Amino acid sequence: MQKTINTLLLTGFALCLLQIWLPAYYLTGDGPSHVYNAQILHDLWNYSKSSAFYHHFYHVLYRPDPNWLSTFVIALLLYIVKAAVAEKILLTLYVSLFTRGFYLLLHKITGGKSYWMLAIYLFVFPHELSKGFYNSTFSIAFYFWVVWGWLRFLEKRSIINGLLFFVFTALIYFTHLLAFGLAAFSCAALALSYAVAETKEKKSIPKVFAGYAALLVLLLAPFLLLSAIFTQQEGGLQLSLGHHFYRLVELAQFKYLVNVTTRENMFALIAGLTMLLLFCYALIKYRLKAGVNKYDGLFLSLLFTILVYVCFPESFLGRLILITMRVQPLAGILIACCIAYIMPETKTRKAGAVVLFVCFVCLTAVRINCMAAAARGAEDIMLAGDRIRINSVVLPLNFSPSGTDEQGHTIADWNYLFSHATQYLGTTRPLIILDNYEANMGYFPVRWNDAVNPYNHLSKYEGIEGTPPYATIAEYKLTTGVTIDYILMWCYNPSFLRNEHFKTLYAEINAGYHVVYTSPSARTVLWEVNK
Repeated sequence: MQKTINTLLLTGFALCLLQIWLPAYYLTGDGPSHVYNAQILHDLWNYSKSSAFYHHFYHVLYRPDPNWLSTFVIALLLYIVKAAVAEKILLTLYVSLFTRGFYLLLHKITGGKSYWMLAIYLFVFPHELSKGFYNSTFSIAFYFWVVWGWLRFLEKRSIINGLLFFVFTALIYFTHLLAFGLAAFSCAALALSYAVAETKEKKSIPKVFAGYAALLVLLLAPFLLLSAIFTQQEGGLQLSLGHHFYRLVELAQFKYLVNVTTRENMFALIAGLTMLLLFCYALIKYRLKAGVNKYDGLFLSLLFTILVYVCFPESFLGRLILITMRVQPLAGILIACCIAYIMPETKTRKAGAVVLFVCFVCLTAVRINCMAAAARGAEDIMLAGDRIRINSVVLPLNFSPSGTDEQGHTIADWNYLFSHATQYLGTTRPLIILDNYEANMGYFPVRWNDAVNPYNHLSKYEGIEGTPPYATIAEYKLTTGVTIDYILMWCYNPSFLRNEHFKTLYAEINAGYHVVYTSPSARTVLWEVNK
């Protein structure tokens, strides 16, 4: 049995890496923006010849905020590899941390290897990863290590285990605040279940729990303080709770395990229903008859996560958080953890694990085909790079965020994979790519200078990221003194001229620019300003 499990686990890991390394570019919605901003940071660290060029548009704010990890890791990797490879190494690191961390946690709560370990791979590629939310997905990987580290500390309260837990907590804080909060709750819940399950005298339970809680607060204190400061800087939680029970149906469907195309829906649904049925079976047959288990903190964490998932709005902290997309995968992961410790290794659980692994294999096959087409689209855009002079300002106009292949078919009907694909151009030479949304968010290290921020001075009506996009080129130059050297159009067709705002923009482009390059597929067209 062990040999079969090991073989399947290695196969699953290989399929994960194949998804990342097979296409020339592993294209995600915001991924190119992360890589582009890391390139800017890297060039500024090196005091390159383009530093003054960058400084006119950007500044770097070194502040201990969440969402920083991916930018700094890629910027460091750029010392040894090119940008596209650095992104793949980052994603390989994510896959390794995710699978190993989940494995260690399941191994601890099940007491050894089992077929249930195969459930790990179903969750490695959630929708938020394909959206390019690298920090958020890394935070889920670190969630396993935080909880595993806390369990080690509860079992043996040593300085080494305490430091290990502290390091994992720091890593999850600097990736995403939401996962940090959920991990902190999980640790507190496990402290309670350990205190109840392992304390023989009931009178001593509050004292034991208080001791665990005090240690937890002590270890979390710096990050709780930083969280409070960050929240205050963002204007407070601005949280209005409600009830959104339709999200429970989406959880059963595993809606946010679908990455790029609706062809994945069926396999995600089979996986979701399988997981839900196994969970209900485990509760009825095993959990209701048992006493308190030291791992019941995971069950409490699941209940709390479901509460957040159902009741929290999509927006708080003054911005769109997309709570359902971020929390749903963690709810599924906690369901898998609860099944792991509640239900023994029966034939039913083995069969469920195999079904989930088969769903993962089928999802992989569908995704690889779609991502290969997306990579060809990214290469189509990159062909225009050689025609762009260094230290130029480029305005991308995107008419197909989902992407269109060589035959005119939609590439990703469930994701805007091409939202920021043009920002890869800024990783091969110093360029200012004007739809750099990340520099406008306020919680990443590289930020627009207010005087030239295109989101304030260029983007009007539908905006530079709209479909069709809109921008006021002449007004931007008048206000900021910045000349837009190139305009890159992706998947333009004349039907967009029915939009009055874009019609005005197109007339301005025709008057002030001329075409210098059209890709072989005609999807990418590069315009240069008239001299």
